[in-house]
Amino acid sequence: MKSVKFIKGSLIALGLASSSVMAVDGTLGATSTGSVLITLDISPLVQVTNLDDITLTPFVGGAADLTGSDSFCVYSNNGTGNYNITMSGDAGNFTLANGASTIPYSVDFVNGATTSNALHGQPILGQTGANTVDQNCGAVPDGINPTNGNVSMSITVANAAAAAAPAGIYTGTLTVVVAPE
Repeated sequence: MKSVKFIKGSLIALGLASSSVMAVDGTLGATSTGSVLITLDISPLVQVTNLDDITLTPFVGGAADLTGSDSFCVYSNNGTGNYNITMSGDAGNFTLANGASTIPYSVDFVNGATTSNALHGQPILGQTGANTVDQNCGAVPDGINPTNGNVSMSITVANAAAAAAPAGIYTGTLTVVVAPE
C-alpha cells in the first residue's frame, strides 16, 4: 500500500494524477461513463492586408521632397492587439534602383498619433491597436474599400537625392513583416 501511495503522490507532484489532466475510464456496469480532457492551443497570429503599391509623384525639379503613403490593416487574434512590425527594402537598404543607379528613401510607420521612423530590418516594438475582430479592417476581399486600414506608412525620397540621380524609372520592394507580441 505504501508503494501505491508513493506512486500516486509522485503522479500528483508531477501534475499527472488530476482528473482535469488525465482521462478517466468508466467502471463495469449496466452503463459506463468515462471522460477525457480535450485541449486546443491557438497560437497568437497576425496578418497584414490591404497593402497597395506606392507611386511617388514624378520628380520635375523644385525643392520639395517626394512622398507617398499607404494605409493598411494589421490584424491579431491575441486579444490585446499587441504586435511589432519590421520593414526592409532591397539589397539590405531602403533604396530605389534603376540599373546600377540607386536613390535612398526613408519609411515612417504611423500607428494612431505615433509616427516611428523605420530602420531597415529592425522591429518597431510595442505596437498596439491591431484589429482583433476583422482580418481586413472592414475591406471586402473583392477590392471594395481596399484602403481600409488601422495603420499607415509614408515613404520619402529627399529632394536632393532625386535631383542628383540620373533620369529614369526607379523601383524597389518594401517588405512588411508583422509579428505578435
